[in-house]
Amino acid sequence: MKRVAVAGLAVIFALGACAAPRRRRVPAPPPSPLAKAIILTARSYLPEEDAHHAPPVDCSDFVDRVFRAHGVPLPRTSRAMARVGRPVASADDLRMGDLLFFSGSRGGRRVGHVAIYVGNGIFIHQANPGEGVRMESLYSDYYRRRYLKARRVIN
Repeated sequence: MKRVAVAGLAVIFALGACAAPRRRRVPAPPPSPLAKAIILTARSYLPEEDAHHAPPVDCSDFVDRVFRAHGVPLPRTSRAMARVGRPVASADDLRMGDLLFFSGSRGGRRVGHVAIYVGNGIFIHQANPGEGVRMESLYSDYYRRRYLKARRVIN
């Protein structure tokens, strides 16, 4: 009985050694000073910060104001913003300051919303006109279903 158990363990270890190696995740580089400054500016629009900003008209107006404050001009609409910068391969590769794109409230594959990635699965955005700027989880059911892609417009 002991020999069978030892032989069984040997087979398990041998098969485990044949498995493809796991890809090691390379940690993301630390956020740049520009990325940190962009997030600080974005957070200043949160209602609890009371920074006396004129309220953004919509999501793309918010993103444009934040980036333009740091010398990074962007197109005016979320669809146009979705064509600038470099694509981010997957949500696992997101960095502070990346732009996130979502489908509109009706779903589909067409860009209808833009937000700024803060880090740790959190983004900041102008949710709807009149609702103010807020932070949300990328992993909530609502946003996970509508997430389309991300673009990197700063280093």
